Amino acid sequence: MSKKQFSKYLDQRLIKRLRIYTMVMVVMLLVILYEVLAGTFSISWALGGILIGLGIGTLVSRMYRLSWDDETSNVIGQIDGIGAIILICYLFFVFTRTHYLSYWVHGPPLMGLIFSLTAGTMMGRVMTTERGIKRILRTWNLLGDEHLD
Repeated sequence: MSKKQFSKYLDQRLIKRLRIYTMVMVVMLLVILYEVLAGTFSISWALGGILIGLGIGTLVSRMYRLSWDDETSNVIGQIDGIGAIILICYLFFVFTRTHYLSYWVHGPPLMGLIFSLTAGTMMGRVMTTERGIKRILRTWNLLGDEHLD
């Protein structure tokens, strides 16, 4: 099944959300790559931030509970009670991370760490959401014999 056929089973808001996450991730990774090559901060800070961000993104991706909507025959993502709590915690993290990280890291490495965390978070969200979508489509036997792995 091609990506185009795959997307016909997805809610348009979910597709837009995944595209935004992917665009932010790509931009951040390009900035990180440029800054590492320019010597502004080390690759270890960048990789560490990306790995931590992957973990955060995996946890935060639970914010939207994925399910199958029989009326539209689409996979949809909705915020439930647990998702709302996760959203509040995630927003707190987003708005305070610079403040708290600045206790340990200063200057360009702080910028690199923030960009790396953001890129990793977006990557984790995209990967976990895609895995959830595939699981739902497999459950409904909509992927056929081919898989999008």
